[in-house]
Amino acid sequence: MSRVCNKAPGLPDGSVAEQSLYERVDGPIATGSAHFMRAGSELHLMHSDLELNDVRQAALRVRCAAAAVRAALVEYRTSHRVAQELGFYPVHDERLRVAGGGTAPVRETLGAAREADLVQLDRGAVEAIARRYEEGGDEAAFGHFVTELTGFSAELEGFAAQATEAGPADWQRLAWQLLTGFDRIRIYGQALAVVNILGMTPGAVAVDGAGQERSTRI
Repeated sequence: MSRVCNKAPGLPDGSVAEQSLYERVDGPIATGSAHFMRAGSELHLMHSDLELNDVRQAALRVRCAAAAVRAALVEYRTSHRVAQELGFYPVHDERLRVAGGGTAPVRETLGAAREADLVQLDRGAVEAIARRYEEGGDEAAFGHFVTELTGFSAELEGFAAQATEAGPADWQRLAWQLLTGFDRIRIYGQALAVVNILGMTPGAVAVDGAGQERSTRI
């Protein structure tokens, strides 16, 4: 997961100290993202169980997803705390500004990523993310992710506690709501990963599903 979720793999132009700083912050993010995607797998399998009328197994999936999100939050919060304590965010924000020629290239990077099918965002979502970077940098953007995931975790835990006794109407409503909520947060986190990796890599090239190279024009 560290190949797709960390903020800046490689950093060939960074100092040893800076490399170490990124490793301290990126390590928990990679582990957290592994837990987070495991939660998504459980929620998708929950829908399969419901289609087969296996409510008992679906309830178990919800509890497993809740546990995975809890584990993810431990890692994400650790990364956030370490980044604040070690002064990571100003260092990273400056790298983004340098890569963008003076301002973090959020809109440009996400626009190019949309064209390359790397993220699924509408223009309003792109603008909201760009404003977060403008107002508070990567700290604000990532902090929002942690806050949203915390709220989702509470919702998931609440349903997991009574899923075994839930009736058909509850399952029909909450099963879709949980999956939709997960996807919304996943897409946001994916957008941050794109900004923090491709935004620092001018001229990055993505490969589309047909195997043809597509320039992201960053």
